[in-house]
Amino acid sequence: MKEEFDYIVVGAGTAGSVLAARLTEDPEVRVLLLEAGTGRIPWEVDDPTAWLRLLGGRIDWRYRSTPQPGLGGRVTREPRGRAVGGSSNLYLMMHVRGHPSDFDNWAYQGAAGWAYQDVRPYFERLAVPSSASAAHHDPNPASRAFLDACAELGHETVADFNFSAGVMQGAGWHHLDVVDGRRHGALAAYLEPALGRPNLTLRCNAQAVGLVVEGDTCMGVEYLQRPEQPGTDGREVRDAHGEPVRPGLHQACAAGEVILAAGAIESPKLLMLSGLGGPDHLRDVGIEVTAALPGVGENFHNHVLTAVMTESRTAVPAARQNLSESALFTTSADGLPAPDLQLAFVHTPFDNSVAGEHPDTVSILPGVVRPASRGWVRLPHADPLARPLVNPNYLADRSDVERLVQGVRLAREITATAAFSPWNKQELRPGPALTSDPDLRAFVRRTADSYHHQAGSCRMGVDDLSVVDPQLRVHGVRGLRVADASVMPAVPSGNPHTAVVMIAEKAADLIRGVTHD
Repeated sequence: MKEEFDYIVVGAGTAGSVLAARLTEDPEVRVLLLEAGTGRIPWEVDDPTAWLRLLGGRIDWRYRSTPQPGLGGRVTREPRGRAVGGSSNLYLMMHVRGHPSDFDNWAYQGAAGWAYQDVRPYFERLAVPSSASAAHHDPNPASRAFLDACAELGHETVADFNFSAGVMQGAGWHHLDVVDGRRHGALAAYLEPALGRPNLTLRCNAQAVGLVVEGDTCMGVEYLQRPEQPGTDGREVRDAHGEPVRPGLHQACAAGEVILAAGAIESPKLLMLSGLGGPDHLRDVGIEVTAALPGVGENFHNHVLTAVMTESRTAVPAARQNLSESALFTTSADGLPAPDLQLAFVHTPFDNSVAGEHPDTVSILPGVVRPASRGWVRLPHADPLARPLVNPNYLADRSDVERLVQGVRLAREITATAAFSPWNKQELRPGPALTSDPDLRAFVRRTADSYHHQAGSCRMGVDDLSVVDPQLRVHGVRGLRVADASVMPAVPSGNPHTAVVMIAEKAADLIRGVTHD
């Protein structure tokens, strides 16, 4: 089957939802939105307290990393959304723009037009609101104690991480993408209101397996679509004889452009499957080179964290909101203009193995939000349905290790304050026996995980290792753009969902030729 649309958007996640909604505002524009995952959204998505149950579940791709040398060879979970709404269904609902210098640095690294003053109008028009802060919705008293403890240590109190004159540094309540007690991410804010438009075609269980490139122009997309039956949630369907129903191969043509919005793992995968990538790697896996783009899949990185867990002296009230209502952003050294450490407070145990014996446990998650370590995404072979090789290269750079240790020490300072004493009966992890720098370095290598903020693998810029230009057009290929977290030169120093929405908002204007004063 071959159809023609004006635009084809690959991926109905955060960025794809925004793009589909904005592009179809023009009733004359026909948009095909392809989603590899299911269209059946479990009820837990709406419940802000239920995100822990979604990770590793049926709407998660459940990617795994390659063995990580910086973590002693451990393999890490790399969750990504596998349903309409994508990872917007999985994230913790923090509404954080990032520090203005994050975006100024993008511009200095070759992404002209992406400085904070350029992207601020898009942050301000987001349909995903910066809803009232967690402080206005009966927050957990343990979250308040965390903020009081930070103030006791001399950290500034920040009224709003997004609007405090660009300061961001200090402790405060998160603004949350929660409306009327329900998750309000890109699916609810953008895609669902647009689904009734006759010029938007959404296809679920439709996995893009290749780009149709003729000469130097992307003409369309090839995709496999599986049937979906009630109760399957996108899993394999079998016929009356018990045989798997094979997905059908389809081709769709784009009169205008193809926009990849499949995320920092799947977007580079699709480019490489289509012959756009590093020539040596493509030849190694048996793919003919269409365009030499050695930066595809490189610069892949992620925020990295660990957990300090403390058993409370008193019963911790039941889970509220998104479980993580307050945080501290700070710097690892004097003289830094923007935070590179985030300590998120979670009023539940961050490890199920701890929760069983110590249910009244709270967690502080020290994290490095300006990581120096960089990894890659690559293909294992040419099979389009094979899972890509994912290497975030956690803690490969010594500075990430030292800063994460510093974050653990800071978390301990917070739990040792008078303000936090009602919630500090004993430290369960790392445990009081681990005090030396070598012990804590070993602890973070043994326990470090990620915020699941994968980014950077189709970097925006003008140098030889960039993949897209500042207009998000893939170098050397007409009619093809990428608009998701993969284009970030560096992940912002905060939870990046809001920045991904901003990227898609700006991408929609770039595609339509709309400019802002």
